[in-house]
Amino acid sequence: MNVLDCLIEALLAIPAPGIWTKSIIPGIRAYGLIESDALLNNLHSILYITAFYHLVFLLSAWFVFPRISQWRIDCLLAEEKEKDIKVEHKYSRTQRAKSLSNQAALHLVSFSQTIIVLYLSISFLISHERSVIPYPDPASRIFDETRETRVICIFAIGYFIWDALISAAYSTLPFVMHGVVSTAMYAIGIKPYLQYYAPVFLIFELSNPFLNIRWFALKYLPSENQICSRFQLFNNLIFLVTFFLGRIAWGWYQIGCLCYDFYMVSADPRYLYWDSLIIVAGNLVLDVLNAYWFKTMVGVAIKAIKGGAQKKHDDVKKAC
Repeated sequence: MNVLDCLIEALLAIPAPGIWTKSIIPGIRAYGLIESDALLNNLHSILYITAFYHLVFLLSAWFVFPRISQWRIDCLLAEEKEKDIKVEHKYSRTQRAKSLSNQAALHLVSFSQTIIVLYLSISFLISHERSVIPYPDPASRIFDETRETRVICIFAIGYFIWDALISAAYSTLPFVMHGVVSTAMYAIGIKPYLQYYAPVFLIFELSNPFLNIRWFALKYLPSENQICSRFQLFNNLIFLVTFFLGRIAWGWYQIGCLCYDFYMVSADPRYLYWDSLIIVAGNLVLDVLNAYWFKTMVGVAIKAIKGGAQKKHDDVKKAC
Protein backbone atom coordinates (compact mmCIF):
# COMPACT_ATOMS: atom_id res chain seq x y z
CA MET A 1 0.00 0.00 0.00
CA ASN A 2 1.50 3.35 -1.06
CA VAL A 3 1.18 6.80 0.53
CA LEU A 4 -1.93 7.74 -1.46
CA ASP A 5 -3.68 4.49 -0.54
CA CYS A 6 -2.85 5.06 3.14
CA LEU A 7 -4.21 8.62 3.01
CA ILE A 8 -7.40 7.57 1.21
CA GLU A 9 -8.13 4.69 3.57
CA ALA A 10 -7.31 6.78 6.64
CA LEU A 11 -9.85 9.44 5.64
CA LEU A 12 -12.50 6.82 4.89
CA ALA A 13 -11.86 4.99 8.17
CA ILE A 14 -12.70 7.97 10.41
CA PRO A 15 -15.98 7.04 12.13
CA ALA A 16 -18.99 9.30 12.33
CA PRO A 17 -19.42 10.89 15.80
CA GLY A 18 -22.27 9.60 17.95
CA ILE A 19 -24.30 12.79 17.64
CA TRP A 20 -24.08 12.46 13.86
CA THR A 21 -25.70 9.01 13.72
CA LYS A 22 -28.12 9.54 16.62
CA SER A 23 -29.37 13.08 15.94
CA ILE A 24 -28.17 14.75 12.73
CA ILE A 25 -28.82 11.97 10.20
CA PRO A 26 -32.29 11.15 11.64
CA GLY A 27 -33.08 14.87 11.52
CA ILE A 28 -32.03 15.13 7.88
CA ARG A 29 -34.20 12.10 7.07
CA ALA A 30 -37.17 13.46 9.05
CA TYR A 31 -37.16 16.79 7.20
CA GLY A 32 -36.52 15.11 3.83
CA LEU A 33 -33.44 17.26 3.15
CA ILE A 34 -31.58 14.34 1.54
CA GLU A 35 -33.51 11.32 0.29
CA SER A 36 -30.62 9.16 -0.92
CA ASP A 37 -29.64 6.59 1.72
CA ALA A 38 -26.31 6.02 -0.03
CA LEU A 39 -25.49 9.72 0.21
CA LEU A 40 -26.56 9.90 3.88
CA ASN A 41 -24.54 6.80 4.78
CA ASN A 42 -21.39 8.37 3.33
CA LEU A 43 -22.05 12.01 4.19
CA HIS A 44 -19.70 12.03 7.19
CA SER A 45 -16.82 10.76 4.98
CA ILE A 46 -17.65 13.40 2.37
CA LEU A 47 -17.49 16.16 4.98
CA TYR A 48 -14.24 14.77 6.43
CA ILE A 49 -12.72 15.00 2.94
CA THR A 50 -14.02 18.57 2.57
CA ALA A 51 -12.39 19.38 5.92
CA PHE A 52 -9.16 17.67 4.83
CA TYR A 53 -8.90 19.85 1.70
CA HIS A 54 -9.58 22.96 3.77
CA LEU A 55 -6.86 21.93 6.23
CA VAL A 56 -4.42 21.65 3.30
CA PHE A 57 -5.54 25.13 2.17
CA LEU A 58 -5.06 26.69 5.63
CA LEU A 59 -1.65 25.10 6.25
CA SER A 60 -0.51 26.23 2.80
CA ALA A 61 -1.85 29.78 3.12
CA TRP A 62 -0.53 30.27 6.67
CA PHE A 63 2.78 28.38 6.69
CA VAL A 64 3.94 27.10 3.28
CA PHE A 65 3.59 30.11 0.97
CA PRO A 66 3.80 33.40 2.97
CA ARG A 67 7.63 33.69 2.96
CA ILE A 68 8.10 32.68 -0.67
CA SER A 69 5.24 34.97 -1.71
CA GLN A 70 6.79 37.90 0.18
CA TRP A 71 10.12 37.14 -1.49
CA ARG A 72 8.49 37.06 -4.93
CA ILE A 73 6.69 40.38 -4.40
CA ASP A 74 9.99 41.93 -3.23
CA CYS A 75 11.69 40.63 -6.39
CA LEU A 76 9.00 42.17 -8.58
CA LEU A 77 9.27 45.51 -6.77
CA ALA A 78 13.06 45.43 -7.15
CA GLU A 79 12.71 44.76 -10.89
CA GLU A 80 10.33 47.69 -11.25
CA LYS A 81 12.78 49.96 -9.42
CA GLU A 82 15.78 48.73 -11.42
CA LYS A 83 14.01 49.24 -14.74
CA ASP A 84 12.49 52.52 -13.56
CA ILE A 85 8.96 51.25 -14.17
CA LYS A 86 6.28 53.41 -12.55
CA VAL A 87 3.39 51.21 -11.41
CA GLU A 88 0.51 52.29 -9.18
CA HIS A 89 -0.27 49.30 -6.97
CA LYS A 90 -3.75 49.27 -5.45
CA TYR A 91 -2.64 47.14 -2.49
CA SER A 92 0.35 47.24 -0.17
CA ARG A 93 3.30 44.87 -0.38
CA THR A 94 1.97 42.79 2.52
CA GLN A 95 -1.55 42.60 1.08
CA ARG A 96 -0.21 41.51 -2.31
CA ALA A 97 1.89 38.78 -0.69
CA LYS A 98 -1.09 37.55 1.35
CA SER A 99 -3.30 37.45 -1.76
CA LEU A 100 -0.61 35.53 -3.67
CA SER A 101 -0.30 33.04 -0.78
CA ASN A 102 -4.07 32.45 -0.74
CA GLN A 103 -4.17 31.90 -4.50
CA ALA A 104 -1.18 29.56 -4.30
CA ALA A 105 -2.93 27.56 -1.56
CA LEU A 106 -6.02 27.26 -3.77
CA HIS A 107 -3.91 25.89 -6.60
CA LEU A 108 -2.09 23.48 -4.30
CA VAL A 109 -5.41 22.02 -3.13
CA SER A 110 -6.56 21.75 -6.75
CA PHE A 111 -3.30 19.98 -7.63
CA SER A 112 -3.62 17.60 -4.65
CA GLN A 113 -7.24 16.76 -5.45
CA THR A 114 -6.38 16.07 -9.07
CA ILE A 115 -3.59 13.66 -8.12
CA ILE A 116 -5.92 11.76 -5.76
CA VAL A 117 -8.89 11.41 -8.13
CA LEU A 118 -6.69 10.61 -11.12
CA TYR A 119 -4.91 7.94 -9.09
CA LEU A 120 -8.26 6.40 -8.09
CA SER A 121 -9.79 6.74 -11.57
CA ILE A 122 -6.84 5.44 -13.60
CA SER A 123 -6.28 2.57 -11.15
CA PHE A 124 -9.92 1.60 -11.65
CA LEU A 125 -10.00 1.94 -15.43
CA ILE A 126 -6.80 -0.03 -16.14
CA SER A 127 -7.87 -2.91 -13.89
CA HIS A 128 -9.88 -5.60 -15.70
CA GLU A 129 -11.07 -6.98 -12.35
CA ARG A 130 -12.37 -3.59 -11.21
CA SER A 131 -13.78 -1.96 -14.34
CA VAL A 132 -14.74 -4.75 -16.77
CA ILE A 133 -15.88 -7.76 -14.73
CA PRO A 134 -18.27 -5.84 -12.40
CA TYR A 135 -19.54 -3.66 -15.29
CA PRO A 136 -19.96 -5.96 -18.32
CA ASP A 137 -23.05 -4.34 -19.92
CA PRO A 138 -25.06 -1.09 -20.11
CA ALA A 139 -27.40 -2.06 -17.24
CA SER A 140 -24.51 -2.65 -14.82
CA ARG A 141 -22.74 0.53 -15.90
CA ILE A 142 -25.85 2.60 -15.21
CA PHE A 143 -27.38 0.93 -12.14
CA ASP A 144 -24.64 -1.00 -10.29
CA GLU A 145 -21.86 0.08 -7.95
CA THR A 146 -18.62 -1.17 -6.44
CA ARG A 147 -16.61 0.12 -3.50
CA GLU A 148 -14.03 1.60 -5.90
CA THR A 149 -16.52 3.77 -7.81
CA ARG A 150 -18.32 4.74 -4.60
CA VAL A 151 -15.03 5.95 -3.08
CA ILE A 152 -14.32 7.99 -6.22
CA CYS A 153 -17.72 9.68 -5.91
CA ILE A 154 -17.11 10.39 -2.20
CA PHE A 155 -13.79 12.11 -2.91
CA ALA A 156 -15.21 14.05 -5.86
CA ILE A 157 -18.20 15.33 -3.85
CA GLY A 158 -16.00 16.21 -0.88
CA TYR A 159 -13.71 18.31 -3.05
CA PHE A 160 -16.45 20.05 -5.06
CA ILE A 161 -18.27 21.08 -1.86
CA TRP A 162 -15.02 22.68 -0.70
CA ASP A 163 -14.51 24.20 -4.15
CA ALA A 164 -17.96 25.85 -4.13
CA LEU A 165 -17.49 27.25 -0.61
CA ILE A 166 -13.93 28.53 -1.11
CA SER A 167 -14.85 30.03 -4.50
CA ALA A 168 -17.55 32.07 -2.77
CA ALA A 169 -14.81 33.63 -0.63
CA TYR A 170 -11.94 33.98 -3.11
CA SER A 171 -13.31 33.72 -6.64
CA THR A 172 -16.27 34.61 -8.87
CA LEU A 173 -19.82 33.32 -9.41
CA PRO A 174 -18.98 31.03 -12.39
CA PHE A 175 -16.49 29.12 -10.21
CA VAL A 176 -19.05 28.84 -7.42
CA MET A 177 -21.59 27.46 -9.91
CA HIS A 178 -19.00 25.00 -11.23
CA GLY A 179 -18.53 23.63 -7.72
CA VAL A 180 -22.29 23.42 -7.06
CA VAL A 181 -23.11 21.73 -10.40
CA SER A 182 -20.21 19.27 -10.05
CA THR A 183 -21.35 18.39 -6.52
CA ALA A 184 -24.87 17.72 -7.78
CA MET A 185 -23.65 15.54 -10.65
CA TYR A 186 -21.49 13.29 -8.46
CA ALA A 187 -24.25 13.17 -5.83
CA ILE A 188 -26.38 11.57 -8.54
CA GLY A 189 -23.61 9.03 -9.06
CA ILE A 190 -23.51 7.93 -5.43
CA LYS A 191 -27.24 6.98 -5.39
CA PRO A 192 -25.94 4.72 -7.14
CA TYR A 193 -26.69 5.81 -10.69
CA LEU A 194 -24.17 5.59 -13.58
CA GLN A 195 -21.49 5.25 -10.92
CA TYR A 196 -19.21 3.53 -13.42
CA TYR A 197 -18.92 6.84 -15.29
CA ALA A 198 -17.58 8.76 -12.26
CA PRO A 199 -13.94 7.71 -12.88
CA VAL A 200 -14.52 7.86 -16.63
CA PHE A 201 -15.36 11.56 -16.61
CA LEU A 202 -12.78 12.44 -13.95
CA ILE A 203 -10.17 11.68 -16.64
CA PHE A 204 -11.09 15.21 -17.75
CA GLU A 205 -8.76 16.27 -14.90
CA LEU A 206 -5.73 14.85 -16.75
CA SER A 207 -4.51 18.30 -17.80
CA ASN A 208 -5.12 19.98 -14.42
CA PRO A 209 -1.73 19.18 -12.82
CA PHE A 210 0.01 20.91 -15.72
CA LEU A 211 -2.42 23.85 -15.54
CA ASN A 212 -1.54 24.31 -11.86
CA ILE A 213 2.19 23.93 -12.56
CA ARG A 214 1.79 26.62 -15.23
CA TRP A 215 0.20 28.96 -12.67
CA PHE A 216 3.00 28.38 -10.13
CA ALA A 217 5.64 28.91 -12.82
CA LEU A 218 4.09 32.19 -13.97
CA LYS A 219 3.76 33.51 -10.42
CA TYR A 220 6.99 32.33 -8.80
CA LEU A 221 9.63 31.64 -11.46
CA PRO A 222 11.70 34.45 -13.05
CA SER A 223 10.32 35.12 -16.52
CA GLU A 224 13.65 36.09 -18.08
CA ASN A 225 15.53 32.97 -17.00
CA GLN A 226 16.17 30.73 -20.02
CA ILE A 227 15.89 27.45 -18.09
CA CYS A 228 12.61 28.55 -16.51
CA SER A 229 11.27 29.67 -19.89
CA ARG A 230 12.07 26.31 -21.46
CA PHE A 231 10.49 24.49 -18.52
CA GLN A 232 7.31 26.54 -18.94
CA LEU A 233 7.26 25.87 -22.68
CA PHE A 234 7.63 22.12 -22.10
CA ASN A 235 4.91 22.16 -19.43
CA ASN A 236 2.59 24.18 -21.69
CA LEU A 237 3.00 21.66 -24.50
CA ILE A 238 2.17 18.77 -22.16
CA PHE A 239 -0.82 20.75 -20.89
CA LEU A 240 -2.18 21.20 -24.44
CA VAL A 241 -1.66 17.53 -25.31
CA THR A 242 -3.29 16.21 -22.12
CA PHE A 243 -6.14 18.73 -22.47
CA PHE A 244 -6.87 17.42 -25.97
CA LEU A 245 -6.55 13.76 -24.99
CA GLY A 246 -8.50 14.00 -21.72
CA ARG A 247 -11.18 16.57 -22.50
CA ILE A 248 -11.64 16.44 -26.28
CA ALA A 249 -10.82 12.95 -27.57
CA TRP A 250 -11.78 11.01 -24.42
CA GLY A 251 -14.64 13.35 -23.50
CA TRP A 252 -16.49 13.19 -26.82
CA TYR A 253 -15.96 9.43 -27.10
CA GLN A 254 -17.29 8.75 -23.61
CA ILE A 255 -20.38 10.96 -23.96
CA GLY A 256 -21.23 8.80 -26.98
CA CYS A 257 -20.76 5.65 -24.87
CA LEU A 258 -22.92 7.13 -22.10
CA CYS A 259 -25.75 8.02 -24.52
CA TYR A 260 -25.62 4.48 -25.94
CA ASP A 261 -25.87 2.97 -22.45
CA PHE A 262 -28.79 5.26 -21.59
CA TYR A 263 -30.56 4.24 -24.80
CA MET A 264 -30.08 0.54 -24.02
CA VAL A 265 -31.59 0.84 -20.51
CA SER A 266 -34.25 3.48 -21.20
CA ALA A 267 -37.07 0.90 -20.83
CA ASP A 268 -35.79 -0.24 -17.43
CA PRO A 269 -38.02 0.95 -14.53
CA ARG A 270 -34.88 2.04 -12.66
CA TYR A 271 -34.03 4.51 -15.45
CA LEU A 272 -34.11 8.11 -14.18
CA TYR A 273 -35.09 10.36 -17.07
CA TRP A 274 -34.36 13.76 -15.51
CA ASP A 275 -31.11 12.72 -13.85
CA SER A 276 -29.95 11.26 -17.16
CA LEU A 277 -30.92 14.43 -19.02
CA ILE A 278 -29.01 16.61 -16.53
CA ILE A 279 -25.89 14.44 -16.84
CA VAL A 280 -25.94 14.34 -20.65
CA ALA A 281 -26.75 18.05 -21.04
CA GLY A 282 -24.07 19.05 -18.53
CA ASN A 283 -21.41 16.93 -20.20
CA LEU A 284 -22.36 18.11 -23.69
CA VAL A 285 -22.08 21.75 -22.61
CA LEU A 286 -18.73 21.02 -21.00
CA ASP A 287 -17.50 19.18 -24.13
CA VAL A 288 -18.44 22.13 -26.34
CA LEU A 289 -16.74 24.57 -23.95
CA ASN A 290 -13.63 22.36 -23.86
CA ALA A 291 -13.47 22.38 -27.65
CA TYR A 292 -13.81 26.18 -27.68
CA TRP A 293 -11.16 26.61 -24.96
CA PHE A 294 -8.78 24.26 -26.78
CA LYS A 295 -9.21 26.21 -30.03
CA THR A 296 -8.52 29.45 -28.14
CA MET A 297 -5.43 28.03 -26.41
CA VAL A 298 -4.00 26.69 -29.66
CA GLY A 299 -4.56 30.11 -31.26
CA VAL A 300 -2.73 31.84 -28.41
CA ALA A 301 0.11 29.29 -28.59
CA ILE A 302 0.55 29.79 -32.36
CA LYS A 303 0.53 33.56 -31.91
CA ALA A 304 3.17 33.31 -29.17
CA ILE A 305 5.38 31.05 -31.29
CA LYS A 306 5.12 33.41 -34.28
CA GLY A 307 5.84 36.38 -32.02
CA GLY A 308 8.90 34.63 -30.56
CA ALA A 309 10.19 33.74 -34.02
CA GLN A 310 9.70 37.33 -35.23
CA LYS A 311 11.53 38.71 -32.17
CA LYS A 312 14.45 36.33 -32.78
CA HIS A 313 14.55 37.39 -36.43
CA ASP A 314 14.61 41.07 -35.45
CA ASP A 315 17.40 40.45 -32.91
CA VAL A 316 19.48 38.75 -35.61
CA LYS A 317 18.95 41.67 -37.98
CA LYS A 318 20.03 44.13 -35.28
CA ALA A 319 23.15 42.08 -34.56
CA CYS A 320 24.07 42.16 -38.24
